[in-house]
Amino acid sequence: MKRSMLKQLKSFERGDYIRVTWFDASEANGPLRNHKKPECIVDEWGIFLGVEGDPKHLLLGKHYVHIDKVWAATRIPLSLIEKIVVVAKQSAPSVFLRKYVVTPPWEKTVKVKNIGT
Repeated sequence: MKRSMLKQLKSFERGDYIRVTWFDASEANGPLRNHKKPECIVDEWGIFLGVEGDPKHLLLGKHYVHIDKVWAATRIPLSLIEKIVVVAKQSAPSVFLRKYVVTPPWEKTVKVKNIGT
């Protein structure tokens, strides 16, 4: 990951609406010559929830369920990110961004540390 991108990530606030361009693995059938570059470029939009884990992953919130206080999120390895663009800065701090959990697809709840205030 580029240093400029790390610096950029530090300027983000939870709640910013972002677009992430990253290399995702693809699954395809065909002759071996078609598999020289197996990853494909993906653009995803969502709410910046922070950077967590080891190795580091960007948490991109897709939707929030108020009654359960749970985010559905995509976890993107920082090493696969090509570009990040802020689409819109958060206009005001939202209560549901202060404490949250991310629920992975296998339904095990993972607590994510609270960054900031």
